[in-house]
Amino acid sequence: MKRLTHLVAAATLLLLPPPAAAGGGEPLEPVDADAMIGACWDETDELRAGTTVDAREGILLSALCLEEHILDQFEVLFPPSVLTREEGTKQLEVIRRSYGNLYWKLYNEHRGCGFCGTQYHTSHVSALARLMEQILRAAVDQRNRYKL
Repeated sequence: MKRLTHLVAAATLLLLPPPAAAGGGEPLEPVDADAMIGACWDETDELRAGTTVDAREGILLSALCLEEHILDQFEVLFPPSVLTREEGTKQLEVIRRSYGNLYWKLYNEHRGCGFCGTQYHTSHVSALARLMEQILRAAVDQRNRYKL
């Protein structure tokens, strides 16, 4: 009898769509983090080729674009009872301000920098953009791993 129960359970599982199937039994397309990252950088390519001020603004705009993609992934990953888009936005803003401020000081306000010029005036936003890329890749990896 126990063997028959296991056989029925196994047969039932064979009739269910595989976990990778999304409505209608179609395979779920993996999400491509690199495409999103590339699009964010492509949008600011011309601006980043300008002055230091322009480059800093361009990199920041790319980081903000990455944040939007992160929030899009969070909406799929988390039910609102765990993390709303608004809460995610606030958390990413805290990260942006804290991380950016720390990196600005690290490159532009240390004791060895009597006058460092503007060579490091984009370091803080570049570091932030790399962090946002990392978070986006992690979120996309989770979505792809769990077929969400």
